[in-house]
Amino acid sequence: MRWKEGDVVLKIAICDDEKEFCDSAERMLKLYMEEKAVPYQADVFNVPSELVDMTEKGTIYDVYLLDIYMPGVTGMSIATELRNRDIKSPIIFLTSSTDHALEAFGVDATHYLLKPYTKDSFYVGMDKAMQSIASHKNDSVILKVDNDYRSILVSKLIYCEAEDKYQRLYLENGERLLVRISGMELYKLLSEFGSLYHCGRAHIINLNHISRVTPDGAVFKNDMQLNLPHTVLAGLRSAFFDYFN
Repeated sequence: MRWKEGDVVLKIAICDDEKEFCDSAERMLKLYMEEKAVPYQADVFNVPSELVDMTEKGTIYDVYLLDIYMPGVTGMSIATELRNRDIKSPIIFLTSSTDHALEAFGVDATHYLLKPYTKDSFYVGMDKAMQSIASHKNDSVILKVDNDYRSILVSKLIYCEAEDKYQRLYLENGERLLVRISGMELYKLLSEFGSLYHCGRAHIINLNHISRVTPDGAVFKNDMQLNLPHTVLAGLRSAFFDYFN
């Protein structure tokens, strides 16, 4: 994966209650990122509950390096929670046992590193993680939400609605994100994906998520309804018909 100037810094979480292995993972990560010339930020958690707290506050990392055996909260339970929140970031497990290999498959883990891991095996795991990020990058935009940068999967975006100088993004998983950006700027970012329709001045709608267009607006596949001005409905109907035909 070639990183271009202007790409955002990758955020990586390392979670292991054993400082020795945390330090080892951090050192290998530094070497890997320097060799690949990828800007990154690593947050290290020796206490797994601290990573859980960050997740509950809405922080999402691009890659997770998780020990499985930790007191209180296991890496497997953290991974399960991430997937339940529809967070698809690559997960690399750091473990001293193969006992959880089947469970790792169940949470779509990218790689499974046995301790003590070597530089070569660590690099294999990171290569897989970077390939996963690259494959999703073609279906995502990077937006600043509060003080963090978020990678938003366009396929999961239902619609956007203008709120003064902000845009409210409605996602498939129920999240409603507020982004400080104009409607025109946001549409410029999204228009290359083909399924987004600029509906009047206030809305950008993902045609893939529409179930039907009614006399009052749009009904989405998750049964959400969006009332729209009658003046924009003819254009929406036409765009919806053309997109699926």
